[in-house]
Amino acid sequence: MAALQRSAAAKAAEGETFAPFWLVSGEAAPDEVQAMAHKVFGHVPDGNDIRAEAALPFAARSMLTTRPDIGLMSCFSPATPWIWPARQSGQEPRYILVRPSDGRCVIEQAGRRISLRARDAAVVDLAQETRFTLVELGRIDLIALDPARLPTLAQLTPDELMQAIPRGNRGLQVLAHYGALLLRGLFPLNSAPLRDLAIGHVHDLIGVMLADRSAPPVTATPRRGGRLAAIKADIETRLERRELSIDLIAGLYGVTPRAIQKAFGAEGRTFSDYVLERRLERAWLKLMSAEDDAISISGVAFEVGFGDLSYFNRSFRKRFGRSPSQVRAG
Repeated sequence: MAALQRSAAAKAAEGETFAPFWLVSGEAAPDEVQAMAHKVFGHVPDGNDIRAEAALPFAARSMLTTRPDIGLMSCFSPATPWIWPARQSGQEPRYILVRPSDGRCVIEQAGRRISLRARDAAVVDLAQETRFTLVELGRIDLIALDPARLPTLAQLTPDELMQAIPRGNRGLQVLAHYGALLLRGLFPLNSAPLRDLAIGHVHDLIGVMLADRSAPPVTATPRRGGRLAAIKADIETRLERRELSIDLIAGLYGVTPRAIQKAFGAEGRTFSDYVLERRLERAWLKLMSAEDDAISISGVAFEVGFGDLSYFNRSFRKRFGRSPSQVRAG
């Protein structure tokens, strides 16, 4: 993806003062930009918005990185699901570190599947198509990795790579704090040698993290909220299946349907309410996406799990106050 690659402009910026760099989706309206700025920075930054020329990773509405680029990114308000096409030979980056700051992130690749809780991490080899499903996630952090700086990557099999690194991992904890300081511009990396040292430190910390990941994580027994987040993640990966039901989810967790309903009841809604809401929100994203313009409205309905077009149209209008065709027309 172009947004992750080191651009010619970034290379030309070697002599610039090192500083945070905020990119905004070209689809974001001015009032949305202001709201995002207050959420990310606590105020609206001076100067004009920097609009991304290409879609940001995870179709995020905004992204915080650095200028010059050192491979660190925080993506805000990401979309779900997100499919990362297989990287072709010579494309960069091939390897990324992914860390959700909140919510849950499910990663699927070639029959393998891992689920990351908030502040867990994973290193992903993008040589194969990878699907990301994000649940109640407001920000996801990425680091583009250089295999030359981390030879361990080439020595690991796909199964060894596709493992969750628990948030309690000491290397990951130091990396998270160090990366946050770099993204905030709190280190004056105003020369190429200093930036090179910082990139080296990031890779060294990831090496420590990977070497220590076999240690058993020290975690508490999941609370009710953690169980519900996991249930939502499993629902998200199955939304397009019309056979999705409370019985199916209950069977996955070895509990009764009543226990699942009770978990959603704590939020003041039912299992069916949640599934309907997520299907409608996914349909909205598809209708707004230029990539899905060729798909008919009925095709969109079926792709997100509806079996009845009339019910889809009624539910969509009730939820958004507009018909699917009106949303598509803009």
